[in-house]
Amino acid sequence: MPISAALASAFMVAQAVLAAAPTPVAVRLSSNVAECPASAEVQSALRQVLGDGERSAGGWVLSYGRDLSVAEEERDASVLMELIDPAGVRLAVRRIPASSGDCPAVASAMAAVVERSLRTLGWTKGEALPEAARRPSASAPSTPTARQRGERLVLGLGPSIGSSPRAGTNLLLEARLRVLGPVFLRLGGGLFSGSDSQNVGSSGKANLTTRYFTVAPLAAFARGSLELAAGPSLLLSFDHGGSAALAQVGSGDREVLAVGLGLGVAVRLAARWRVGLGLEGYRVAVGADYFVALNGVRTVVLSPSPWQGIASAKLEFVAWP
Repeated sequence: MPISAALASAFMVAQAVLAAAPTPVAVRLSSNVAECPASAEVQSALRQVLGDGERSAGGWVLSYGRDLSVAEEERDASVLMELIDPAGVRLAVRRIPASSGDCPAVASAMAAVVERSLRTLGWTKGEALPEAARRPSASAPSTPTARQRGERLVLGLGPSIGSSPRAGTNLLLEARLRVLGPVFLRLGGGLFSGSDSQNVGSSGKANLTTRYFTVAPLAAFARGSLELAAGPSLLLSFDHGGSAALAQVGSGDREVLAVGLGLGVAVRLAARWRVGLGLEGYRVAVGADYFVALNGVRTVVLSPSPWQGIASAKLEFVAWP
């Protein structure tokens, strides 16, 4: 056989072998830590346990950094790491003790967590992940702790309907920040002003415009793609009232505080997108009265509704991390 033909045959065989050989698992790093451990230290530790996989933009992600939910003086004492699969599901979340003199040891501990987590999916070093692990089912359950720790900041936007004319039909904007464990602080409010009016006497009228905001500490618990949340809630309204066609025309401002409970349910659509439904009920606790002079008598107008409810539907986005 000519030498050129032999070389060509050998090259084709080598290509076929390489194409059939399994590709080591590629894990991309995402970190807000400049050092201890540095990215180079973590990459070196990963190569020792996983092999030299290509660090691509997709696939598996190892995210690690300081936990901003703990006290500032405690942040440098540990590293919070999360292993995220190609579908965006957090496979593992660990808090690893860290000190300035043990950076390589911290990197090795993180790599060991990654290796153990992948082995639970049937992976062995030097081989490709099983098909089921590389294409995880969208309905596969994940642990509530990992999901709650992973989603630190969630933003939501969608329509809302209030039982009183003041809340009315509105567009609700919410931000939910994890405080500790399963406890979140949710801040929200209607983007548009509500309004109400009341006829006074034969021709007079009292008018009101209002903006409302909510504050709620919620406990959220997840199972698979479903999350339930519940907790106390505060509704704060800022009213501006005025009168027209009366003997004495005037205006004034007031604040109304209502307390109640909030319930919510969210369903995951993708790695960062969810759809949520909310239902809240309130009882007015503090609020001044508006008065107008009618035939020389002080008359109460536009009293806040003693009970109020707000229902909402939101498209939610996991903004951080």
